[in-house]
Amino acid sequence: MKQHNRVTWRIFIISIILLIGLTGCGGNSKDMTSNEKPTKENTSQENASTTNDTKDVKLVFWHYLNDRHDLLKEMAADFEQKTGIQVDIQLFGGDGFKQKIMASAQNNALPDVMTFAGGAGDLGQLVESGNVMELSDMKDIFGKFPSTILKTFTYDEGNIFGVKKLGTYALPMDTNNIQFVYNTKLFEKAGIASAPTTWEELLADVDKLKAAGIVPFATGIGSWVAGSLAAPYEIAYLGEEKLVNVKKGQEPLMDSGYLNVLKRFEDLYKHGAFAEGIATMDLPTAEQMFVNEEVAMIYDGSWAIGVFNQMNPSFTQYDVFQPPKPADATHDVKIPGGIGVPLVLNQHTEHKEAAMQFVRFLVEKEQQQKYASKSFNLPANMEAATSEGGMTPALRNFSLGMNHIIENGGTYPAPSVETVLQKGIQLIAIGQSSPDQVLKEMDTELQKALKEKKE
Repeated sequence: MKQHNRVTWRIFIISIILLIGLTGCGGNSKDMTSNEKPTKENTSQENASTTNDTKDVKLVFWHYLNDRHDLLKEMAADFEQKTGIQVDIQLFGGDGFKQKIMASAQNNALPDVMTFAGGAGDLGQLVESGNVMELSDMKDIFGKFPSTILKTFTYDEGNIFGVKKLGTYALPMDTNNIQFVYNTKLFEKAGIASAPTTWEELLADVDKLKAAGIVPFATGIGSWVAGSLAAPYEIAYLGEEKLVNVKKGQEPLMDSGYLNVLKRFEDLYKHGAFAEGIATMDLPTAEQMFVNEEVAMIYDGSWAIGVFNQMNPSFTQYDVFQPPKPADATHDVKIPGGIGVPLVLNQHTEHKEAAMQFVRFLVEKEQQQKYASKSFNLPANMEAATSEGGMTPALRNFSLGMNHIIENGGTYPAPSVETVLQKGIQLIAIGQSSPDQVLKEMDTELQKALKEKKE
C-alpha cells in the first residue's frame, strides 16, 4: 500500500513538470500580458488584416428610384462579387424621401451612401450640420463628368446658399437635359432627310410636315415647359452674363434683345407648328401624342426615353436634336440640364473607404453604360456618354448634349415674372398676344419685383 502511494505521488510530480515545460514552449505564440505594449510591426499587421478583410463590411444604400431598384440590386451584387463588400440596397419611394433624409440627419442615422432628392440649398443644410462628406478624396474622378454638372453641388466662396464648408459634396449617378425629339419615320414621310441644324431649317421642316398632313409639334407649354423652351434662346440672344444681369435688374429688359426670344414662338404659331390645345397642354399629354405618332416633334427631357418605352416598348423610330440656332443670334445655343440623381456619402460612416469604392464603381464607364441601357437615363460619365456602345442613338444624342448645358441662366427677383412669361408664351402660341405685349408685361412685373425687393 505504501509502495503504491509512492508511485502515485511520483506520477503526479512528473505530470506537473511536464505541464510546466509545455507551457514554456508556448512562448512562441507571442501572447502578451496587459502590461506589454504591441510593437509597431504587430499593429501594422493587424490593421492590414482589418483593411483587407471585406467579408464583414456591409454598406447601406438608400434611394428613391422605384423603377431602378432591381437594377441597383444587380449592380450591388456585381460589386460584392468584385470586392467582397456587401451593399444593402434599400428603397424609400414616394414624395417623403427628402424629409426622411433630413430627419435621419438630425438623429445621426443616415446610411453609408444615399441618393439625394433635393436641391443645392437642401444639401447645403446637411453640409453645414456636418452630416455629409466632402469629396476631395475622390478628386481624381471629377474629370469624368461635365464641369457644369459638378458645380451643382459644389459650394464656392460667396455661394448663394451661405454654405461656409466649401467643397464638392455630391457626384452624379446620372444626368438629364432637354432637347427636341423627332419621329424619323414621319420626317421621312414628309421628305425630310435629317434633323434641322438652324432655326430657318426647322421652320422649313414644319412647312413640309404640314404639307404632308402631319402635325409638326407638341409639348407641355401649358406647364413649366414653356419657360424651359425659352431658355436656349435666352442664351442665344443675350448670352449667360447679360441674361443674369437682366434678371437681376442690372440691365434693362426692354432693350436687351429678349424680344427676339418671344418672336421664336410667334414664328412657330405663324407656320402652324403647334398641335391643337397647345396653350393648356401638359407634358404627359404631349408624350402620349408623340408615342401615338400624332405629332412629329416634341420638346422633352432625356427621361422621356423611359416614358416612351413604358408607353410602347416597340416605339423606337425617333432621334434627338439640339434646339437649332437662329441666324440672327449672336451666342451659341445651350440647353437646360443638370444632375439627375446625386450620390452623397455619410460623413460619419464607419466604412469610408468601402463607401467611396462603391460610388467609384457606380460611376465607372462599364457600369454607367449598363445603367443607361437598362434604365434609359443618361450616364454621368462622359466616357460612357460618348461611347458608341450600350445606348440607342437617341440616348447617345441626349448624352452628347451634356457638353452644351446652361451654366447660369440667372433668376428673377420674384417667381411672378416667370409666371408672366409662361402665360405670355401660351397666348403667343395661339395668336392671342404678341411678343411686344408680353415683353412689356414682363418688364412691368420685373420692375414691381425689384421695387418690392428694395423696400
